[in-house]
Amino acid sequence: MKRALVLFGNEIERENLIDSAVYLEKEFGFKIYPLYIKDMSREKLLTTTDGFMMAGRAPVISQGWDEVEKGEIESIKKLLKEKGVASELVIDIGLVPEIVTEHMKRCDILIMGKNDILNENEVSILKGNYKSIFLIGEKPLSHMNNIVIANDNGVKINRSCYHFINIFPHINEFSSFAINKEIEENILIEYLEEHNKKIKHEELVTNNFEEILKKVDGADLLIMGNLSRSYFFEKIIGKNGIKLLEKGKAPIFIG
Repeated sequence: MKRALVLFGNEIERENLIDSAVYLEKEFGFKIYPLYIKDMSREKLLTTTDGFMMAGRAPVISQGWDEVEKGEIESIKKLLKEKGVASELVIDIGLVPEIVTEHMKRCDILIMGKNDILNENEVSILKGNYKSIFLIGEKPLSHMNNIVIANDNGVKINRSCYHFINIFPHINEFSSFAINKEIEENILIEYLEEHNKKIKHEELVTNNFEEILKKVDGADLLIMGNLSRSYFFEKIIGKNGIKLLEKGKAPIFIG
Protein backbone atom coordinates (compact mmCIF):
# COMPACT_ATOMS: atom_id res chain seq x y z
CA MET A 1 0.00 0.00 0.00
CA LYS A 2 1.28 3.43 -0.93
CA ARG A 3 1.46 6.03 1.83
CA ALA A 4 0.80 9.77 1.64
CA LEU A 5 2.08 12.13 4.33
CA VAL A 6 -0.27 15.13 4.55
CA LEU A 7 1.38 18.17 6.13
CA PHE A 8 -0.80 20.77 7.84
CA GLY A 9 0.22 24.14 9.15
CA ASN A 10 0.52 26.91 6.58
CA GLU A 11 -2.09 26.11 3.95
CA ILE A 12 -4.81 28.65 3.10
CA GLU A 13 -7.10 26.09 1.45
CA ARG A 14 -7.16 23.38 4.12
CA GLU A 15 -10.29 21.73 2.77
CA ASN A 16 -8.66 21.41 -0.66
CA LEU A 17 -5.64 19.78 0.96
CA ILE A 18 -7.77 17.12 2.64
CA ASP A 19 -9.96 16.61 -0.43
CA SER A 20 -6.82 15.94 -2.49
CA ALA A 21 -5.61 13.34 0.00
CA VAL A 22 -9.02 11.68 0.06
CA TYR A 23 -9.01 11.54 -3.77
CA LEU A 24 -5.67 9.73 -3.75
CA GLU A 25 -6.95 7.38 -1.09
CA LYS A 26 -10.17 6.47 -2.92
CA GLU A 27 -8.87 6.41 -6.50
CA PHE A 28 -5.36 5.04 -6.03
CA GLY A 29 -5.42 3.27 -2.66
CA PHE A 30 -3.08 5.57 -0.74
CA LYS A 31 -3.03 5.37 3.05
CA ILE A 32 -3.26 8.88 4.54
CA TYR A 33 -0.92 9.96 7.34
CA PRO A 34 -1.92 13.46 8.58
CA LEU A 35 0.83 15.44 10.33
CA TYR A 36 0.91 18.72 12.24
CA ILE A 37 4.27 20.10 13.37
CA LYS A 38 4.69 22.50 16.27
CA ASP A 39 7.36 24.64 14.69
CA MET A 40 10.28 25.41 17.01
CA SER A 41 11.43 28.21 14.70
CA ARG A 42 8.49 30.34 15.85
CA GLU A 43 10.63 31.16 18.90
CA LYS A 44 12.43 33.61 16.63
CA LEU A 45 9.33 35.77 16.85
CA LEU A 46 9.85 36.07 20.58
CA THR A 47 13.36 37.49 20.34
CA THR A 48 14.62 40.99 19.82
CA THR A 49 16.97 41.97 17.01
CA ASP A 50 19.84 41.45 19.48
CA GLY A 51 18.81 37.86 19.99
CA PHE A 52 17.62 38.27 23.59
CA MET A 53 14.24 37.04 24.78
CA MET A 54 11.71 39.73 25.61
CA ALA A 55 11.49 38.45 29.17
CA GLY A 56 8.42 40.40 30.22
CA ARG A 57 6.26 39.72 27.15
CA ALA A 58 7.54 36.36 25.90
CA PRO A 59 5.44 34.17 28.23
CA VAL A 60 2.28 36.08 27.29
CA ILE A 61 3.01 35.86 23.57
CA SER A 62 3.90 32.18 23.86
CA GLN A 63 0.74 31.42 25.82
CA GLY A 64 -1.36 33.22 23.22
CA TRP A 65 0.26 31.28 20.39
CA ASP A 66 -0.27 27.99 22.24
CA GLU A 67 -4.00 28.71 22.45
CA VAL A 68 -4.15 29.55 18.74
CA GLU A 69 -2.24 26.39 17.88
CA LYS A 70 -4.50 24.27 20.06
CA GLY A 71 -7.51 25.65 18.19
CA GLU A 72 -5.83 24.92 14.83
CA ILE A 73 -5.17 21.32 15.80
CA GLU A 74 -8.75 20.76 16.92
CA SER A 75 -10.01 22.34 13.69
CA ILE A 76 -7.86 19.98 11.60
CA LYS A 77 -9.03 16.94 13.56
CA LYS A 78 -12.66 17.96 13.10
CA LEU A 79 -12.27 18.51 9.36
CA LEU A 80 -10.46 15.18 8.90
CA LYS A 81 -13.33 13.43 10.63
CA GLU A 82 -15.93 15.26 8.51
CA LYS A 83 -14.07 14.19 5.34
CA GLY A 84 -14.05 10.56 6.44
CA VAL A 85 -10.31 10.26 7.11
CA ALA A 86 -9.86 7.48 9.64
CA SER A 87 -6.17 8.09 10.40
CA GLU A 88 -5.35 10.03 13.55
CA LEU A 89 -3.58 13.38 13.25
CA VAL A 90 0.03 12.99 14.38
CA ILE A 91 1.43 15.91 16.39
CA ASP A 92 5.21 16.37 16.33
CA ILE A 93 7.49 19.18 17.43
CA GLY A 94 10.73 20.49 15.96
CA LEU A 95 12.02 22.25 12.86
CA VAL A 96 9.52 21.63 10.08
CA PRO A 97 11.89 20.53 7.24
CA GLU A 98 13.72 18.13 9.55
CA ILE A 99 10.52 16.57 10.91
CA VAL A 100 9.08 16.19 7.40
CA THR A 101 12.29 14.49 6.22
CA GLU A 102 12.05 12.01 9.09
CA HIS A 103 8.36 11.16 8.53
CA MET A 104 8.87 10.81 4.79
CA LYS A 105 11.06 7.76 5.43
CA ARG A 106 7.88 5.69 5.79
CA CYS A 107 5.84 7.39 3.03
CA ASP A 108 5.77 7.48 -0.76
CA ILE A 109 4.58 11.05 -1.34
CA LEU A 110 4.12 14.32 0.55
CA ILE A 111 0.99 16.44 0.16
CA MET A 112 1.19 20.01 1.43
CA GLY A 113 -0.52 23.33 0.85
CA LYS A 114 0.92 26.27 -1.01
CA ASN A 115 0.34 29.99 -0.89
CA ASP A 116 1.07 32.81 -3.33
CA ILE A 117 4.51 33.22 -1.78
CA LEU A 118 6.57 30.23 -0.65
CA ASN A 119 7.82 30.57 2.90
CA GLU A 120 11.20 29.46 4.22
CA ASN A 121 9.96 26.06 5.38
CA GLU A 122 8.30 25.28 2.04
CA VAL A 123 11.41 26.25 0.09
CA SER A 124 13.58 24.06 2.36
CA ILE A 125 11.24 21.09 1.93
CA LEU A 126 11.16 21.48 -1.85
CA LYS A 127 14.91 21.84 -2.19
CA GLY A 128 15.65 18.95 0.14
CA ASN A 129 12.92 16.53 -0.88
CA TYR A 130 13.97 13.00 -1.76
CA LYS A 131 10.46 11.79 -2.60
CA SER A 132 7.59 13.21 -4.61
CA ILE A 133 5.44 16.17 -3.53
CA PHE A 134 1.93 17.37 -4.35
CA LEU A 135 1.42 21.11 -3.77
CA ILE A 136 -2.23 22.07 -3.32
CA GLY A 137 -3.54 25.62 -3.58
CA GLU A 138 -6.78 27.06 -4.92
CA LYS A 139 -7.83 23.84 -6.69
CA PRO A 140 -7.96 20.41 -5.09
CA LEU A 141 -6.66 17.34 -6.87
CA SER A 142 -9.89 15.68 -7.99
CA HIS A 143 -9.16 14.30 -11.49
CA MET A 144 -6.16 13.22 -13.56
CA ASN A 145 -7.59 13.58 -17.04
CA ASN A 146 -5.82 16.77 -18.11
CA ILE A 147 -2.21 16.51 -16.92
CA VAL A 148 0.18 19.18 -18.19
CA ILE A 149 3.98 18.94 -18.14
CA ALA A 150 6.12 22.09 -17.92
CA ASN A 151 8.71 20.67 -20.27
CA ASP A 152 12.09 22.37 -20.70
CA ASN A 153 13.72 19.02 -21.52
CA GLY A 154 15.87 19.39 -18.39
CA VAL A 155 17.01 16.84 -15.85
CA LYS A 156 14.62 17.97 -13.11
CA ILE A 157 11.42 17.67 -15.14
CA ASN A 158 12.66 14.33 -16.46
CA ARG A 159 13.05 13.16 -12.87
CA SER A 160 9.55 14.39 -11.95
CA CYS A 161 7.99 12.54 -14.87
CA TYR A 162 9.96 9.40 -14.04
CA HIS A 163 8.59 9.41 -10.51
CA PHE A 164 5.06 10.23 -11.65
CA ILE A 165 4.74 7.39 -14.16
CA ASN A 166 6.14 4.95 -11.61
CA ILE A 167 3.67 6.03 -8.92
CA PHE A 168 0.73 6.25 -11.36
CA PRO A 169 1.56 3.69 -14.10
CA HIS A 170 -2.00 3.51 -15.47
CA ILE A 171 -2.09 7.18 -16.52
CA ASN A 172 -1.10 7.29 -20.17
CA GLU A 173 -2.02 10.68 -21.68
CA PHE A 174 -0.28 14.00 -21.09
CA SER A 175 0.00 17.49 -22.54
CA SER A 176 3.39 19.19 -22.63
CA PHE A 177 4.61 22.71 -23.31
CA ALA A 178 7.81 24.71 -23.49
CA ILE A 179 7.95 28.50 -23.17
CA ASN A 180 9.93 30.48 -25.77
CA LYS A 181 12.24 27.53 -26.25
CA GLU A 182 12.51 25.55 -29.48
CA ILE A 183 13.80 22.09 -28.61
CA GLU A 184 15.07 20.13 -31.59
CA GLU A 185 15.40 16.84 -29.73
CA ASN A 186 13.04 16.65 -26.78
CA ILE A 187 14.38 13.64 -24.93
CA LEU A 188 11.62 13.74 -22.31
CA ILE A 189 8.95 13.23 -24.96
CA GLU A 190 10.94 10.34 -26.42
CA TYR A 191 11.35 8.84 -22.96
CA LEU A 192 7.63 8.99 -22.19
CA GLU A 193 6.63 7.64 -25.59
CA GLU A 194 9.00 4.72 -25.11
CA HIS A 195 7.00 3.98 -21.95
CA ASN A 196 3.78 3.87 -24.00
CA LYS A 197 2.59 7.35 -23.00
CA LYS A 198 0.77 9.67 -25.41
CA ILE A 199 2.13 13.22 -25.42
CA LYS A 200 0.66 16.31 -27.07
CA HIS A 201 3.45 18.89 -27.09
CA GLU A 202 3.44 22.57 -28.03
CA GLU A 203 5.93 25.40 -27.89
CA LEU A 204 4.44 28.63 -26.56
CA VAL A 205 6.00 31.76 -28.01
CA THR A 206 4.80 34.53 -25.72
CA ASN A 207 5.95 36.98 -23.08
CA ASN A 208 2.42 37.26 -21.70
CA PHE A 209 2.56 35.33 -18.44
CA GLU A 210 -1.21 35.55 -17.99
CA GLU A 211 -1.61 33.49 -21.18
CA ILE A 212 0.67 30.81 -19.76
CA LEU A 213 -1.05 30.92 -16.39
CA LYS A 214 -4.47 30.48 -18.00
CA LYS A 215 -3.28 27.32 -19.73
CA VAL A 216 -1.92 25.90 -16.50
CA ASP A 217 -4.93 26.89 -14.40
CA GLY A 218 -7.18 24.80 -16.62
CA ALA A 219 -5.22 21.62 -15.92
CA ASP A 220 -6.13 18.93 -13.41
CA LEU A 221 -2.44 18.70 -12.49
CA LEU A 222 0.82 20.39 -13.48
CA ILE A 223 4.05 18.38 -13.41
CA MET A 224 7.14 20.52 -12.78
CA GLY A 225 10.81 20.08 -12.03
CA ASN A 226 12.09 20.90 -8.57
CA LEU A 227 13.47 24.25 -7.39
CA SER A 228 17.05 25.07 -8.21
CA ARG A 229 19.53 26.09 -5.57
CA SER A 230 19.30 29.63 -6.95
CA TYR A 231 15.61 29.94 -6.02
CA PHE A 232 15.85 33.40 -4.48
CA PHE A 233 17.84 34.76 -7.41
CA GLU A 234 15.32 33.34 -9.88
CA LYS A 235 12.50 34.83 -7.84
CA ILE A 236 14.07 38.28 -8.09
CA ILE A 237 14.51 38.10 -11.86
CA GLY A 238 11.07 36.53 -12.34
CA LYS A 239 11.67 33.11 -13.88
CA ASN A 240 8.49 31.55 -15.33
CA GLY A 241 8.84 28.34 -13.32
CA ILE A 242 8.81 30.22 -10.03
CA LYS A 243 5.78 32.23 -11.13
CA LEU A 244 3.88 29.07 -12.06
CA LEU A 245 4.81 27.45 -8.78
CA GLU A 246 3.54 30.35 -6.70
CA LYS A 247 0.68 31.79 -8.79
CA GLY A 248 -0.76 28.76 -10.55
CA LYS A 249 -4.12 27.47 -9.30
CA ALA A 250 -3.74 23.87 -10.45
CA PRO A 251 -2.27 21.23 -8.13
CA ILE A 252 1.43 20.69 -8.77
CA PHE A 253 3.46 17.47 -8.76
CA ILE A 254 7.21 17.66 -8.21
CA GLY A 255 9.25 14.48 -8.24
